[in-house]
Amino acid sequence: MTGPTSGLSDPPLRAFLWRWVGRYLFRFTFHNWNAPRRGLLRSFGMRLTPKTKVRRTALIERPWKITLGELTVVGDQAALRGQATITVGDRCVISQLAILTTCCRNPSRAGFPLESGPITIRDDCWVAADTLVMPGVTIEEGTVVGARALVENNLPGWTVAAGQPATPRKQRVMNPS
Repeated sequence: MTGPTSGLSDPPLRAFLWRWVGRYLFRFTFHNWNAPRRGLLRSFGMRLTPKTKVRRTALIERPWKITLGELTVVGDQAALRGQATITVGDRCVISQLAILTTCCRNPSRAGFPLESGPITIRDDCWVAADTLVMPGVTIEEGTVVGARALVENNLPGWTVAAGQPATPRKQRVMNPS
């Protein structure tokens, strides 16, 4: 994690428009209107592909700091929030109620200052329901994070991780179909 940060680096007009107009337009799209939602997110600076899907109930705090890969899905009520960048690779799933937060308070310093760090999720990962991913975390390629996990450290590739804190439990082996 990096040191204390502030939200002052956000483009003021873009941040205001997203907070007071964009988020509401985003939420009031129909269930299957993925293309209009992608267009709205793209107009606010999010980098995503024509095959990315973001559910209308997802909470996107700063779209200009987020990159979503090909065939990536962000589920209902998932939250992508914070002041640093969030990068999600190709063929990933961020399940419902998952929270990716790039800033939090540091309880070990006077005044509990905000500290932030980027989140990187590589290709072919699945962050299961109700999981919390903390600032500065990298989830390597092919990793599955079990439901309700707390990811506060980097996770190695091609593993299945679970728990609080999330730890690798076994290797992830892809079976041929």
